[in-house]
Order: sequence, then C-alpha cells, then structure tokens
Amino acid sequence: MIRKIFFILLIVATSISCSANKKTFSVSLKNPTTIDRTDEYISISLDEIIKKYPDFNSKSFKVIFNEKEIPYQLENLDGKQFVSFIISLKPSEKSNVVFQYGDNITSSDFKNETYAELSPKKGLIYFDGKFRGEVFESVPSFKVPSIHKDHDALFKYEGPGWESELVGYRLYLDWRNATDIFGKKLRKLVLKEVGIHDTVAKDDSYHNMQDWGMDIFKVGSSLGIGSFGMWSNNKVNMVSVTDSVIYNLLKNGPIKSEFSINYYGWLVDKKKYDLNANISINARCRLTKCELTIDNAENLVTGLAKYEGTNFHKSNNLQGWNYIALYGKQSLANDELGIAVLFNNENLIELTEDNLSHVVKLKPINSKLKYYFTAAWVQEPNGIKNENQFLNYLDNLLIKLNNPLVIEL
Repeated sequence: MIRKIFFILLIVATSISCSANKKTFSVSLKNPTTIDRTDEYISISLDEIIKKYPDFNSKSFKVIFNEKEIPYQLENLDGKQFVSFIISLKPSEKSNVVFQYGDNITSSDFKNETYAELSPKKGLIYFDGKFRGEVFESVPSFKVPSIHKDHDALFKYEGPGWESELVGYRLYLDWRNATDIFGKKLRKLVLKEVGIHDTVAKDDSYHNMQDWGMDIFKVGSSLGIGSFGMWSNNKVNMVSVTDSVIYNLLKNGPIKSEFSINYYGWLVDKKKYDLNANISINARCRLTKCELTIDNAENLVTGLAKYEGTNFHKSNNLQGWNYIALYGKQSLANDELGIAVLFNNENLIELTEDNLSHVVKLKPINSKLKYYFTAAWVQEPNGIKNENQFLNYLDNLLIKLNNPLVIEL
C-alpha cells in the first residue's frame, strides 16, 4: 500500500514538474483597418522576445492562435533572427498569439505551403550547343556556366521557379533575365514535377494545358512581370551581360520560400555593377517580393509586358505604396489574366513605357530597393474571376502595405 501511494505521488510530482517547465506569453495583434486581413504574414524579432523573456527557448516552442497550433518558420533577416507565421484578423479586430515554450516542447510537423528551386542538368555535359542528359537535379547553390545561353537545356523550365499553392513563377536565368507565370488550376505545390521530362528545350510540356495548369504568359524581350533592369540611353537594359551569376537557395518552409541571385559585373553602357536580388513568396499569397541591392546606381526599373487589348490601371496614392496593373485576355490560354507591380512612392522616379513594356523607374535608397509583383488567372480554383475583383484585390493590398498590423510584445 505504501509503495502504491509513493508511485501515485511520484506521478503527480512528475506531472507538476513538467507543467512548471511549460511557460507562455502573448503577443497582441491589431488590425488598424476596416478590411479583412486574411492570411497575413507576421514576423517578430527573436531578440525582442528574448529581451522580454530571457528564458525563451527558440528550439522548443509552439505558436497558438485561436486555440489552435499554427505553423511558424525561423528566419534570418539582415543578420537577425525572426519567427514568422500566418494569421487572419477581421476588420479592426484585436487578438493574441500565444507562444508556449519550455523543455521538450515539440511543434507539429506542418507541410510546406511554398517552394523554390533551381534544377540544372546533372553532370553538366555539354556539346553541340546543348547540355545533355535526362536528369535535372535541384541544387542549393549554383554558378551559371559562362557558356550558358537561352534554350540550351541547362535548367528545368529555363531557370529558378518559386510558388505558393495559388500561383507559380519562373525566371529565365540567361540574357533575358525575365519573369514568367505558371497559372494553376489546382491549389497545390506542383513545381517539383513540372518539366522533369523536358530535357531537350523543345516543345516543353508546360506550354500545353496540364492537369495542374500551364505557363500562361508571353515574355519575349519585355519586362515580363516584375523583372528588373536599368534605364539608360532612353531604354530598358536587362541584366543580360555579366561577369558571373550565382544562385543560392535561402529557405523552403511552411511559411516562406526565398532564393538569391548575385549578378557580378553587370554591364550597362560601359559601367559595371554588382547586383544582388532576393526573391521570396509567402504561404497563401500571390505576391512575389523582390529586394534588390546595388551600389552607385541612379535607377533600377521594373514593369509589365504590354499586351494588346488589355486595360491599364494605376493607383494614385500621394505617399506609400502604389501599383500599375494590366487586366484582360493576355494569357496563353486566351483568357483573363491580371498582372501588377507594386512600388513605394519614396522610390518612384517616374512611370514611363517603351514599345514592349510599361516601365516603373525607381531610385534605390541606401543602395536598396523593394517592390512586389502579383498575378491572378481566371482559371484558379475559387480565385479572382473578373477585372473588378482584381482591382479590389489590388486596392486591398495597398491598404495592407500602407497600414501594417500593430504588434505589441
């Protein structure tokens, strides 16, 4: 009987000890606007958390919202650590996110909702103007061979690709250096399987409708959607001539995927520049964020490819974020597609155009520039189905960018 009582007391003591090691704190989030903030990306500094809660264990914690555990991702931003997650708030709503931490607290294994990759040919065997072989292999980093040119079959779908479950994008990693769109008919990640058998750079499968969707945009020599370049001698100069180009995958996670491309010795009118591009996409989001770093550049440009029969739109905020947009039958499926670039007025030099593109000329501040681009295809499941819905989507994006959620730790 004494042994039984001792055993029960031991269980109770152990339970109390475990409970004592489990601690919580709350982070207050407030929606300062009168619109829904659906699937909003939040990032909180770990330094600030540890400053207020010195015993916080960044390797053993969960994030709780509305009494449910939610996925999070640890990120390194400008040399500092952050924890990021996705939440939704109703108009003017104030709510709390709860951090639960302590010894032996394991977060659930949440699925990735974003993906990025660069998949060159395995072995890099080159002859007769093409890279040979039957297998593409995703790599964490890659220096582009100096002999690389467009349509030489080096990369799966011609360069890096990135996606949320809503939309995908790809960048032609050659002299074009322009961005294209993968439209989706299924709400899922697909790029791992796209183009795996397209090994000769001819009649690629994604140019025809697949069960998941297809390549839906014509880029040519234009700025495509949100591509970057420089305005010099009254024209757009793409990132076409460089000394070297290096790709690095930065993260693939449940909340965010990101990669960087370093362009060394980018030649524009007898001047050379080193340009770094960080490109990322968040879960449940169509937006791509493009962060550029360059020294001694008077301007950088981005923009949208012109397409006959589309309607051009632009916002007119006097400060903060604005957009230019095109809507109409501009997809390669001959149906409606909306595309837009979002930029901050503090960087704006002017809106202009050439024969191929609507151009946004921007000024880097302290060598840095940030902008976004987005696309919405009519065939997306439960997506944006007409021009009014697309413009409403863009107007709400501006409200969100110009009025971030209020975070109190």
